[in-house]
Amino acid sequence: GAGPRSGGGRLRHLEHDLPDWPYYQADGEPLSGYQQLADARAKIGAFINAAPEEIAITQNATIGMSIVANGLDLAAGDEVVTTDQEHSGGIGSWRLRAKRHGVVVKELPLLPAAQAGPEAVVKLFAEAMTPRTKVVMISHITSGLGILMPAAELCALARDRGALAVVDGAQVIGQRRLDVKALGCDVYVTSPHKWLLAPKGTGVLYIRRDVQPRLWVTLASGRLDDDETGAFRFMQYGTGSVPVVDGLLAALAFIQAVGIERIERWDLMLANRLRDGLARIKGARVLSPPDRRLMSAITTFAVAGVTGRALQDALWEKRIRVRAQGQTADRPVRLSAHFYVAPADIDRALEVVASLRA
Repeated sequence: GAGPRSGGGRLRHLEHDLPDWPYYQADGEPLSGYQQLADARAKIGAFINAAPEEIAITQNATIGMSIVANGLDLAAGDEVVTTDQEHSGGIGSWRLRAKRHGVVVKELPLLPAAQAGPEAVVKLFAEAMTPRTKVVMISHITSGLGILMPAAELCALARDRGALAVVDGAQVIGQRRLDVKALGCDVYVTSPHKWLLAPKGTGVLYIRRDVQPRLWVTLASGRLDDDETGAFRFMQYGTGSVPVVDGLLAALAFIQAVGIERIERWDLMLANRLRDGLARIKGARVLSPPDRRLMSAITTFAVAGVTGRALQDALWEKRIRVRAQGQTADRPVRLSAHFYVAPADIDRALEVVASLRA
């Protein structure tokens, strides 16, 4: 059954207490879309080195990116420079602006440059930008291949060229240390339900304070023009779920208790172990770029002559969860190893791969 600390328990607690809430006491009323959630925003902000007024709590990275893409004044011919490896939830709102308003979205071919290392990735962007470039939008870690992008260098490039630096960090928070000030981005969107282990339906949107006046709200409510409250005007989505915010704070406290530096080291150790093991198996091929400066805890690989679905099924028989990236021969699977995975688990995955080689 649902205990007092479970989601069901928190929902019951909320509905039980709400009828007795003093109607004249608005602050703290459990209707999250209309509350500033100052404590939560302060704790999240401290975790990523942002001020509370630079943090909006959303539902996921897709919603955060849509708020930003649709909130900017962009004219026909203005350019957004990005890559062909973006998640649909990250690139979709910019493609919408292209269809609706004639914004030019340049989706650069990332993989050839990534094969050559981070310097080549920065060069790819530098050569693609023009005076019409208004936004550089990148994944901090790409979803499909787990490429850790040279994000700080790309944000600096955007700043030097007078463009906004917008980062999709859905795969980062909880996996790696995150300092938005050191990164130098103007906007950062992320989904804590992934590596931070927070409830589904939680998102974090960082918008640098001096950039906020440039953005219209697209989910409009009472504070649509109130810049005094900072990013709060970007999280006025109406009545929302209070227990998921409680869960987000619980997840944040848990990750902090373990230690994000320890998690980052452990996750990269597992990824190195997996890559080194795959390199010794004939027919196995890592599709994630070989330069380990671009490496994250996500490794995408294939086995010659084995479909991604067959590889996924074989691993699942040993209760190893991966995600197949396609149905045809030699299509890859993606393995994401977090801190609760042991080296022995990686070894079990390698044994399965070795047994399947052509």
